[in-house]
Amino acid sequence: MVAGRGRSATDRDRADTMPPSNAAHPASGLDPLTALIQEVISARAAMTAARRVPLGSSNVVKQTRTRLLDALEAYTAELDARHLPVPYAIRDDLRIQRLALGKVAGPPA
Repeated sequence: MVAGRGRSATDRDRADTMPPSNAAHPASGLDPLTALIQEVISARAAMTAARRVPLGSSNVVKQTRTRLLDALEAYTAELDARHLPVPYAIRDDLRIQRLALGKVAGPPA
């Protein structure tokens, strides 16, 4: 522990790497990263539902896939802005969605 401060060097290091507690989005009350991952989860659920629609409704799947791609790209952009790693599952899903929509030249994740 550091004399007179009551916190160890590890506590200070951890506090320096965490986003400030006031980083919440004022409209939603959530941290932007939390809101973005919630949109990814919601878009994935919508994609699962869209895959169950009858054949011939490919427009529904394409619109839902576009929503998922947009959510994944927004989430990875926020991670990059915070200098955080992109989880493998997110990176792989992003690559799959880009290929499925014919957008092979997206920004690297």
